[in-house]
Amino acid sequence: MKTQLRISLTTITLLTLTACTTTPRGPADYKPGYSRAYNLAQAGGITDARDVQRKHLSESEVYNLANNTSLLMSGNGASWSGGPALGASLLLSTLEPKSNFAEDSLFGWMPQTMAANTMQARTKMSERTAMAIKQGLDKLGYSYDVVLENHDQKSLFGNGSAFMFSQIAIVEPAKGCPAPSETDHYSQTCYVTANIKEPTQGHAPQFESGQPAWVFKTEGVKASQITLASPDNVELDKSAILQAISAELPDWAYIFLAQEEERPPVVLSGGEVELFLEPGE
Repeated sequence: MKTQLRISLTTITLLTLTACTTTPRGPADYKPGYSRAYNLAQAGGITDARDVQRKHLSESEVYNLANNTSLLMSGNGASWSGGPALGASLLLSTLEPKSNFAEDSLFGWMPQTMAANTMQARTKMSERTAMAIKQGLDKLGYSYDVVLENHDQKSLFGNGSAFMFSQIAIVEPAKGCPAPSETDHYSQTCYVTANIKEPTQGHAPQFESGQPAWVFKTEGVKASQITLASPDNVELDKSAILQAISAELPDWAYIFLAQEEERPPVVLSGGEVELFLEPGE
């Protein structure tokens, strides 16, 4: 497993005026005193991201975090907020209610050569994400129905396009996940959705490739997302499903999962788990 501003209006104006004469840099340089999860999240627009500082953890807590990631991700291990990693619950104790570190998101840097414009980039991102969802469910042995795939969701106001939308229903009656055709409302089904917003034109972070890219980035609390929903009486392993989907995404796309009671906040990178744990000396 891998380890490792507010800007004034005047500043924005100056940056705009000098854009033609300067070479754009990546969204962020790598900060060696922070985890890779932190660096990726910050570059992806999750500005409230923070690491657990080792001084708040005992040696056994650090060991549990660094060596039992699969246990933490499974939801079957000790509670993140009240078990071996009790000190790490400091992460979200002071966050604002609408912090972007408290919301799941999907971010990444599509090579600019893959699309001619932002709309095409968004469509390709949606296609790759929908494919990854299906491939991830296949590898876990889940049956599913495609309800919507790469649907252009129009904005409620004006003539614009809000996002690309895919919804794939998990069909496992024995687990409490019926087929959509056998229910009265989609809330009675288990489903994975992808909302893909339009990217901006920029560069990948310096510590990734630094190359020109279509940037899918969290803006405030608005972000592209992959989400999993199921009825209250159904227990699906959300972390395992999203980890399997992450393994099928391109290597420039990342899933951020916010902290839950049974799981720490993580970044999923190619199916691997990146923890917000301050690097050791």
